[in-house]
Amino acid sequence: MIPPPRFVLFGPAHLTTLFLTFALPAFLAWRVRRPGGERWGRPIAWTFAAVLVLNQVALLVWALMADIQLKDNLPLHLCDVATVTCAAALVWRHRLSYELTYFWGLTGTVQALITPDLEAGFPSPEFFAFEIAHAGLVAAVLFLTLGLNMRPYPRSILRAFLWLQVYAVATAVLNHLLDTNYGYLRHKPATPSLLDYLGPWPIYIGSLEALALVLFLLSYLPFAVADWMRRHPGASAAC
Repeated sequence: MIPPPRFVLFGPAHLTTLFLTFALPAFLAWRVRRPGGERWGRPIAWTFAAVLVLNQVALLVWALMADIQLKDNLPLHLCDVATVTCAAALVWRHRLSYELTYFWGLTGTVQALITPDLEAGFPSPEFFAFEIAHAGLVAAVLFLTLGLNMRPYPRSILRAFLWLQVYAVATAVLNHLLDTNYGYLRHKPATPSLLDYLGPWPIYIGSLEALALVLFLLSYLPFAVADWMRRHPGASAAC
């Protein structure tokens, strides 16, 4: 059996995925926001949800068929949990689900896209499964925001950060019980990542918490600027 090609960081397949992650939702949002395009909003949203959920199901089935320990392939990484909240936001436009997906998806998942914990490259099934789970999540968040006009508010930052603590505590307990490393709370991933620059364990966990809050604030900045400009139209006109 021919082994799959190794993943190349910032290789052609990786760069193409990064481009499509942002270009596809931008195009779909433009299509929906055009006159008469509103009817495409729900089908596109439901398609995003179906692809994300079916990809997670396929990963579980693959783990069972490959006789891989199921405990190491449960959907318990932050990106996996965000997939569930994203599907809820896509299907039901659920406010809290969108907020969690927006902040978790545009911080942790983007970092996972830039420095993937991935060994197999294009066109292996592992490559497609990983990129659908992560690139698909970010693309869905952008479509919800740009195409369906959902947005976070200042209180959304606190809610997302508090629910992140709930996730961290629950996942730490499960890691201890199952001897797993979900959320990379017990050790860093084997492949290069941002965590390599945040100190040794357990210092990098605290560093990651602080960085997450900073990234949440930065993710909200475009809305803060837009709200300020709406409240001060004279100031924006003077500029």
